Amino acid sequence: MITITRRVLTYICALTPGQICTHYIIIAHVKKTMVMLSHVNLYLKELSASLDTSNRYSNVLSKFYRYLSTLEKYQDVSVTSYHALVDNQDLKNWQIQRAIDRVAAQSTRPSTETIIQDGMLVYGFFEWLKKVGYTSCVSFRYKTWQPNFKDEALLAHIKTRARLVLDGKGIRALDREILQDQSYTLPTNYEMSCLILGYSDPVYAAIFKLSLGTAMRPVDLCRFPYAGAGRNQHIMPYENMTFVDETVDYHIANSKGKKSRTIKIHRLDLKALDDHYIKTLYPERAALYAKKYGKPCPPSQLFLNSRGVPVTRKMISGRSNDAKTRARRLDPSIRKSLRFYDARHWWPTIFLIRRFKSALLGELSEVRDAAAMQVLKQQMGHKHIITTYNHYLDLARVLLLAHEGYVNELFSNPDQSVQQFLEAPIFDDQSKGEPGE
Repeated sequence: MITITRRVLTYICALTPGQICTHYIIIAHVKKTMVMLSHVNLYLKELSASLDTSNRYSNVLSKFYRYLSTLEKYQDVSVTSYHALVDNQDLKNWQIQRAIDRVAAQSTRPSTETIIQDGMLVYGFFEWLKKVGYTSCVSFRYKTWQPNFKDEALLAHIKTRARLVLDGKGIRALDREILQDQSYTLPTNYEMSCLILGYSDPVYAAIFKLSLGTAMRPVDLCRFPYAGAGRNQHIMPYENMTFVDETVDYHIANSKGKKSRTIKIHRLDLKALDDHYIKTLYPERAALYAKKYGKPCPPSQLFLNSRGVPVTRKMISGRSNDAKTRARRLDPSIRKSLRFYDARHWWPTIFLIRRFKSALLGELSEVRDAAAMQVLKQQMGHKHIITTYNHYLDLARVLLLAHEGYVNELFSNPDQSVQQFLEAPIFDDQSKGEPGE
């Protein structure tokens, strides 16, 4: 009997002395022996730039290895050699089995989309094996590793194997249920304002508004400095800064995937940050930091919670869920799907609407602007810019159609901070932030 588990490992990398690596590893428990899955763990080390990414990949790969351990093909094979025997059919059958298990349980999770994405993730692991010179039976010439979940014969097979009663839901019905919950639209100004007011600690409201104004990821926001150094030495409290333009450059180093980029921050968003956090809250919190850690708060650390502890990504996620719960308690109409990361989607959507206005409602060829693509690529830090651009064009079109007739009032004034934008009287019904409701 083989059990597959995961744990976080932190160590000093032997190849780059002084560098501390932290990532998940996968361990197989064979009888009373613990076996490190070396090939998988080397792959996870490649992803160590982001612990969240390492967590997701290790979770999916451990599920795949658990599945392999149940197959007769692998019964007399050491778990450390599974990777050398895996072929396209194994990967395809794993995805089909997950669909069978889901339908048998009449569950909406994992969705077909998730099953396919997880299959692609495992497929990527075997691509990496080939790239670095390890043996594998997975073929990269044919897509026989991916099941066609639209095929009627496959759907009938899944339903039969799941042993459903006559009125049981099939895979399509279950997918429709989860899609109804997952359909994404940009939060309204009202919803975002409620989330901001729902934070019990104002530091998270300040971070959320800075994300709205910059599209920075939580990991990058946590590193935003009180006073910058090097390429960011011009970043400091607003009153001490000199502005040549309406925006200033901010260099983000070692972001997701160890990538770096330079983004734009509007001076009014920096002023709002100064007024609502730096002037009013930071001095006291910096004193608490010094008392707690026995040293002055470094200028590289700006955001501190009410106990003087540096804010982390997990803290942002947890406090945002709490804020949403408070907001929904006061107004249940606020969507359950509201989350902190919506701020990152908001910036590019509003940027495209401000840039193209009503042209978004015409031919899409008219708004495929190379300069706009480059702005989004730089600000968002995305590698595949066409996919990113098309996604936010769709969001912008939906939002523009929903607020047709309000375009000039909504988006033509760039001389506003995020706070001013959210507080501006835009709609007929001020209570909900939607036209005509």
